[in-house]
Amino acid sequence: MNECGNYTVPELVPWSDERCHVKKFTVRIGLAGGLAAALAFASLAYSAPGALPQADAAPARPVADGLVTLQEFATVGGSRDPRNTGFFFTTNQAEAATATSKYHFTKVEDLGRLHTAPGANRVAVHRLRLKDSKQPSYLLAISDSDIKNPRTADEGVIGWIDNAPEIGDHPLLRYSYNNRWAAAIDTSAGQAGLVAHGFHSDGPVGWVVP
Repeated sequence: MNECGNYTVPELVPWSDERCHVKKFTVRIGLAGGLAAALAFASLAYSAPGALPQADAAPARPVADGLVTLQEFATVGGSRDPRNTGFFFTTNQAEAATATSKYHFTKVEDLGRLHTAPGANRVAVHRLRLKDSKQPSYLLAISDSDIKNPRTADEGVIGWIDNAPEIGDHPLLRYSYNNRWAAAIDTSAGQAGLVAHGFHSDGPVGWVVP
């Protein structure tokens, strides 16, 4: 340390009168340069790929809920005896039109309305097709045991049904007879005919909106 109170670097002592001032200036420049270099390095390290937090993905847009009519058709054209036909169910109007125009199914009745989207206190209604039936035969199902039955083919979800009654809802009942399945609501005119022809009630699938 010299008389100016600064540490000196031996190589930088060629001067005499103003050496103290020159040394101070030199040390300060060195410190400033080192600090700038350190900040630049830190900035580069922070900006490295993957170092910055990633933005969360935008939330999915909610699916609008609606109601569609569940329609029932007899698959043997013109049959009025439920024991001589299978039954087909759809909520798709284009599919309903094809069922009558191409496959000559006969409209039986409307069975209330299903929801078009999942929601609280709702379950998905699957349409299953019996694989080994002599005539086309379908059933409505909500349970895994029915949906995963190897004798049936799952044709997908046709709507969502309330699994508990809401104000104004009606129970949708499933009936079975000799590998044939039909459905009716509690106010349906066809319900008495199913019972009269020996169909057994499997209980409610759920509750439909009138």
